[in-house]
Amino acid sequence: MLKNSILVALLALSSSFAVAAEFPTRTITIVVPSQAGGLGDILARRVGDKVAGLLNATIIVDNKPGAAGRIGGSYVMRAQPDGYTILLANGTSHGALPALTTNPPYDPLKDFVPIARVGETQLALIASKKLPVKNAQELLDYARKNPGKLSYGTFGHASAGHLYGEVMKKENGIEMLHVPYKGESAAVQGLVAGEIDLAMIVSAKPFVEQGQVTLIGITSPEGAEAYPDWPTLASQGIKGFSQARGFQAFLAPTGTPQIAVEKLAKAISDVIADPAVRKQLLDLGVSPASEKPAEFPALYRSLVSQWTAIARASGVKSQ
Repeated sequence: MLKNSILVALLALSSSFAVAAEFPTRTITIVVPSQAGGLGDILARRVGDKVAGLLNATIIVDNKPGAAGRIGGSYVMRAQPDGYTILLANGTSHGALPALTTNPPYDPLKDFVPIARVGETQLALIASKKLPVKNAQELLDYARKNPGKLSYGTFGHASAGHLYGEVMKKENGIEMLHVPYKGESAAVQGLVAGEIDLAMIVSAKPFVEQGQVTLIGITSPEGAEAYPDWPTLASQGIKGFSQARGFQAFLAPTGTPQIAVEKLAKAISDVIADPAVRKQLLDLGVSPASEKPAEFPALYRSLVSQWTAIARASGVKSQ
C-alpha cells in the first residue's frame, strides 16, 4: 500500500515537472494594479507583446486598479501558482502598501516570487506657472514664508507621490495640503487650472517639455538615465529624497514552478535588453533594468525594504 502511494506521488510529481517544462501552453495574464492608459498599463502591454513573441505564447493584460495596488496584488496572490497569472508590481503596491496598514493584504516577500524588473521610475515635483518659484530652494523659502498656503496633488491617497510629499513636509519643516486625484492626468489638469500649486507625478515629461509647468526636481536619489538633464531634489538640498527608488517589476504568486519563473525572467530580460525597447522605456521616463535575472531577487528585497521605510516615515495610513 505504501509503495503504491509513493509511486502515485512520484508519478504526479513527474507529471507536474513535465507540464512546467512545456511552459507556456496557454494564455498568460499580466495583472496591472492601476488604471488603463497609465504607465504600468503601457509597460505591461509593450513588454508583454515582445515576451509573447519570444515564448510563442498569448499574453493579455488585465487592469485591476484601486486601493493603492491592493486589489491587483491580492488577486495575483490568490491565483493558481502556475506561471499563467503574474503581476506588474511597483514601489507603492509591493513596498509601501503592506507598511501602511495594521492588517496588510499580503506580504510582498513571502507571498510573491520576483521574476524580473522592467526598470526604475522617478516621480517629478512640478509647480504651477503661477507659483513664483524656479527651483527647490526657492520653493522651500516660499513655503516657509507662506505656511499652510501650498497644496500638492498626486494620483491618489497612499500613492508614491503622497508618501514623498508627506516625508518632504516632515523632513524640511514645511506645510502643504495634500489633494488626491483619480489619476495623473487629473492631477496635472488641476495644476494647470490653478486648483493646486504643485504635483508629484511620474509622467511629467511632456508637460515640462511643452512649458506648461515648472520642473522643481525628480525623486531619484541620483540622476536618472531617463532624465539626464533634470536635477534631483536631493541634489538641491531637499531632505527625504534619498530613501527609495521607484520600480516596475514582474512577480508571480509563491509556489510558481521555478522553471516557469526562469523562462519568464529570461524572456523579459531579453526584451528589456533590446535597444529599441530600451529607447521606448527611456521615452516613457523609465530607466531600463540592466541586472541579470539571478540578481533580481536580492535587489527586489532591497527595494521593498526602502519603500517600507519611506512608508513608515510618511505617517500615511491606507484607507
